[in-house]
Amino acid sequence: MKKILIISVTFIFTFVCCFSVNTLLKETTSVNSIARNSRNLVIDAGHGGIDAGTIGTDNNNEKDINLSIALKLYDFAMVSGISSFLVRDGDYLVYSENDDKTRSDLYNRMDYINTIDNATLISIHQNHFDNEKEWGMQIWYAPNSESSKKLADSILKISKENTQPENTRQNKESDSSYYLLHKAKVPSVMVECGFMSNAEENKKLQDDNYQKRLAYSIMLGFSDYLTNEE
Repeated sequence: MKKILIISVTFIFTFVCCFSVNTLLKETTSVNSIARNSRNLVIDAGHGGIDAGTIGTDNNNEKDINLSIALKLYDFAMVSGISSFLVRDGDYLVYSENDDKTRSDLYNRMDYINTIDNATLISIHQNHFDNEKEWGMQIWYAPNSESSKKLADSILKISKENTQPENTRQNKESDSSYYLLHKAKVPSVMVECGFMSNAEENKKLQDDNYQKRLAYSIMLGFSDYLTNEE
């Protein structure tokens, strides 16, 4: 087991170095928190296709940022040995062939999540607010179990340490307006990575290296959650 862990950590370190992420993360972050078990991570890139999501200060689309971060999170998770699944891996709404398009793609996303055994959902989104000064990651968690809150807290804690040390935002329990979280049967969170209404943060959210930092921090937060759930 120790040999497997050493090999796993070596792969992660090499992968991170290739993307220059390790130079951007705090040395206090421990890759030993990466847990191996039977949990399946389901990664949902919010919106897609004709649903652009929110619009940034330079008219960029949320759906594109969501997908880019989700794909990076998937890569980091798989390299670390976490079994992972993507709800969407391209620019489209979630429908199967011959589906009734009047049926919300949110229902289809929920159906897909429920087909994955022992799943944990992380849905990637971006925020928007009238006050352009608002910034920082914030996470909504499903009201279905204490595990959802623990997952949200682990992700925000490590993301603050690694990417947003001045972020003072707090996580919130979702209400019925967040369909996937409100109806969730498994531990579920929606990670609002930042505010596209804030010009400075909107620019960061489109930066490839910053997206890698976010994705890696989210993965470490998930790993920390798994370790503490053991």
